[in-house]
Amino acid sequence: MKINRILIIVVVLLIGVAAWFYYSQSNSTLKDKLKIFTVEDTASVDKLFFADKNGNTATLTRKSATVWMVNDTFLARADAIKTVLETLKKMKVRFPVAKSMEQTVLKELSGPSQRKVEVYSNGDLIKTIYMANESMDKKGTYMLLEGDEQPYEVHIPGHNGFLQTRFIVNPRSWRDPSIFSYDYRDIRKVVLKYNERPEVNVEIGFDGAKGIEISQNGLKVAKAVDTLAAIEYLAGYKRINYEFIVAESFPKAEKDSILSSKPWVEITITDKNKAIRTFKGFHRYNTAKEIDTSIPGSQYDSDRMYALVNGGKDFVLVQFFQMNPLIKPLDYFLKQQ
Repeated sequence: MKINRILIIVVVLLIGVAAWFYYSQSNSTLKDKLKIFTVEDTASVDKLFFADKNGNTATLTRKSATVWMVNDTFLARADAIKTVLETLKKMKVRFPVAKSMEQTVLKELSGPSQRKVEVYSNGDLIKTIYMANESMDKKGTYMLLEGDEQPYEVHIPGHNGFLQTRFIVNPRSWRDPSIFSYDYRDIRKVVLKYNERPEVNVEIGFDGAKGIEISQNGLKVAKAVDTLAAIEYLAGYKRINYEFIVAESFPKAEKDSILSSKPWVEITITDKNKAIRTFKGFHRYNTAKEIDTSIPGSQYDSDRMYALVNGGKDFVLVQFFQMNPLIKPLDYFLKQQ
């Protein structure tokens, strides 16, 4: 009886040791896998490539510590770059996909919902990640590393949300929507031209400190300058965005008609490096069914206008809410008697 009891105790201990060894090994293995998708040194990341099964692709290239370009053509959105780098740094394996689900998830990872992400560091490809939809409980995103056969649920600890959408494949969505983005101290000249009211045209010259000179059509204005108003005006160029790029589906005949007309406002900025940036604003017709023709300008949209920006490359829609602080007549910059 005593011997049987000892044998039972020994068997239980052996089972316990085996179980401990198995689970510690499993936990150790999982612990090693926790960061296989993580990019800890995002400061060294200098290129990102995204693609989906619909043929959409976007390549982001770092040009400096804070500047990224989209397809080597346009400035990338700083907020979206920050989000994707933070995601790469923080995302971790939640757990491996269950064996019973593996084939289903692998099929999904190679199917229409697939998103491919390539991460480059110091010019070298360091990770290729395939992403699919969210997990069944919507707390993780299915991912697979190229060269691996094991899919995982990946998440950001403490965050419930789908990660795939942070890796944007549409180049348009990566575009920085800024029209102007200046530290006012870097501006040297602003020319405001109103083609329908040339008498209020104005040129603001600035030395980068406190020196302001107001001119019109190349001639210095004799009246006293309101320096404070002028400097506050220049500070308004810190961040001005367009609402969106007008889609390619916009009727070509209508677009050609708009662009063949004279812009009602033109803004030209020269910075301290003698680089020039222009804005050309065009009227957008009022779409209201009833227009009071007795009110001058009522035929035009009072909320938005069309514009050519980025050196004439982009035809965009702009809110007057954004542009009104920059559309000022000559008298605005002069001291009132």
